Amino acid sequence: MLDPRETHAGVGYVVPTSGPYKGWHLVVSNLAGYPKAAPPAPVSPFSDLQSGQQFLSEMNWMHAKRVSTGWTEKNGTKTYRPFEAVSREAMAAFMYRLSGSPAYTPPKKSPFADVKTSHPYYKEIAWLSAKKISTGWKQKNGTQIFRPGIPVSRDAMAAFLYRLKGSPKYTAPKTSPFTDVTKSHQFYKEISWLAANGVSTGWPAAGGASEYRPGQTIARDAMAAFMKRWAS
Repeated sequence: MLDPRETHAGVGYVVPTSGPYKGWHLVVSNLAGYPKAAPPAPVSPFSDLQSGQQFLSEMNWMHAKRVSTGWTEKNGTKTYRPFEAVSREAMAAFMYRLSGSPAYTPPKKSPFADVKTSHPYYKEIAWLSAKKISTGWKQKNGTQIFRPGIPVSRDAMAAFLYRLKGSPKYTAPKTSPFTDVTKSHQFYKEISWLAANGVSTGWPAAGGASEYRPGQTIARDAMAAFMKRWAS
């Protein structure tokens, strides 16, 4: 007979109860030494991205290629903020890194009146100007401005990516690949080039057609997709 006041080792079936039974108190332990279930592996280096999320692999690619480092939060995690609009200054940084962060010494005088040499992305913005990827806007007083903080529209993004590729020789089609982009559009050639090279497929429209939504601002998740396709 086992003494209920003692702790005894044994082998058998255990049915846990909510409390002591006839002087016995059940303590269940992992005696067999089976390992505990491991937590699921993270799907991304960015804590705000989830499994199955649209453009997940493209955003992870941005991190792997060091095109985007994201933001460091107070708890030490990195976030990508996929649905935030891409600003023109951030686009400059993305494109400079996408090109391999080439050696470049920015000029002592800024090419843009609204971008100081102390700007955190001055080097990248000046590089865009030097490579003629961005010309900015000419003002009445003859100066050029870049407007670094405004969001990038999808039509301007097409122009940036086309020029970043070296403005390759390309003849735009007589019929637009997108119902909402006419041949007279300022960046018709560049937008058509994106479509021809599989960089943008747009959105399905009525009758099996596609629309591009050129004036819409571009979010950081979609930008990742554009850049990965551009680099492929």
